[in-house]
Amino acid sequence: MGAVKPSPRWTGRLSALVAGLRASLEGTLLQAAKTAVASGVSWLVAADLLGNQIPVFAPLAAVLTVQVTVWQSVSRGLQRVAGVMVGVVVAGAFAQVAGIHAWSIALVIFVSLLLGRALRLGTQGSIQVPISALLVLVLGATLGGYGFDRVIDTAIGAACGILVNLMVFPRTHLDQAEARVRGVAAGLAAVVESVAAHVNPGEPAPVTPDPEALLDAARQLGPEVTAAARVVSRAEEACRWNPAGQRGRAAAERLRAAVPVVEMVERQVRGMARAVTEAGPGWNLPPHPSATLAQLLVEVAEELRAWDPLGHPDQADHPTSAAEREDEIQDGLYDAVLGSLRASGLTPHAAALVTAIAVDARRVREELGWLPSVETRAPGWRSLFDEGTV
Repeated sequence: MGAVKPSPRWTGRLSALVAGLRASLEGTLLQAAKTAVASGVSWLVAADLLGNQIPVFAPLAAVLTVQVTVWQSVSRGLQRVAGVMVGVVVAGAFAQVAGIHAWSIALVIFVSLLLGRALRLGTQGSIQVPISALLVLVLGATLGGYGFDRVIDTAIGAACGILVNLMVFPRTHLDQAEARVRGVAAGLAAVVESVAAHVNPGEPAPVTPDPEALLDAARQLGPEVTAAARVVSRAEEACRWNPAGQRGRAAAERLRAAVPVVEMVERQVRGMARAVTEAGPGWNLPPHPSATLAQLLVEVAEELRAWDPLGHPDQADHPTSAAEREDEIQDGLYDAVLGSLRASGLTPHAAALVTAIAVDARRVREELGWLPSVETRAPGWRSLFDEGTV
């Protein structure tokens, strides 16, 4: 007896999992190394070059500034520096008129929180205002020039964090974003193939689960689409102010435009799976509508697998004339499915389910053929202080 070979599907999933874990580990190690370098350099500048007595806030600012993308590093760095400066000003104003009392500390915190919100300094900047005001108010009385040193140390740490993140292997995450979008498209194609197998049992498919399991598989693709959208958003952000990402900006914009397409297709595919579930396990269609509908679904699944989210069709393999002929064939299949229902003898409910699947298949093709206009967006400086920036 020969050894049982692993399923190609599970082998592919295992390879993707291993590749994802390796990429995550490499990213974590690189992020930790850059943070460590930025912290050490900031301490060197603040303590050894400038001679600050308590330079701990320089490496602390560096730790909090080094982020996954250059844009996030600039955003956090500016927010922290702005928040510290405002907090120092608030503490200086209160120190002139009030001493250190319970009521004065409470009032400083209250005013600082309101001021951070009013100035729209972002999440990091708003929280730095009361913290800095409190520290300067309490420690400034015993340490001369503490407020000024805190501003300088924070600026040094933020600058070191930004520079290190900018110069040491800044990542664009475009590969991960493209892989996520293509992976979702492949998952959608697998569900469509399973629907074809339910419509026509003679149609081969990688897996033919029961209708309820098929609907569950289709529903699980919703979170995958959401996760892919987050990765694409991160890749688009990573290309901002990134020397390594200037050439990838157009690709990031195209991936962003591809996300709504995947979202719409996911809804249509889920509708196909729901129609199969409503039909039940004993759904027996006449040969002509079942074979024609299955052929249409297989064509749609192949189109999903061949879909390029970057919008770079291979003109050599798919010339315009061939693509037009393929469209005509698939439109003919759609019309043939609807035409075969007239004399099929199906119940109205079964005929409605077949029609719904055919309509969803056609809508998937329309979404995949949509070519949106892509314009590179240049966010303004104010977006660096948005509340959503982390």
